[in-house]
Amino acid sequence: MKYENLYREFKENIPESVDFCNKKEKENSIDETVGIHIAFGMVFVPFVLKMVEEQKNSSIKNVFHFMERMAVCEDVKVREVLDFTILEQLADEGHDTLNECKKYMNSVTLQHCEEIEKYFY
Repeated sequence: MKYENLYREFKENIPESVDFCNKKEKENSIDETVGIHIAFGMVFVPFVLKMVEEQKNSSIKNVFHFMERMAVCEDVKVREVLDFTILEQLADEGHDTLNECKKYMNSVTLQHCEEIEKYFY
């Protein structure tokens, strides 16, 4: 997993996200120049929230597996996207939403999430 390719890897690893991503990219004028954190904040997080809300179990499993791969990645910049963009934005959604998402998190992602929560609650 490489920081420079992270957003592309997300779409390749979770092909069911592509239509959603294309729509969000168009709505928010997102292209390869906006930066990884913006793309993940404006596309990935809304995708996660939509999948959890709609209980799309296979997509949820794929998304949270991808997040776990981010959590254990050697590249600190990849882990920063997870922590400072994805998990912080999920925490911003409130306790109920975050707790619902936490049900699907794997162990290392959950550890990251619990560290982030210390700053929110």
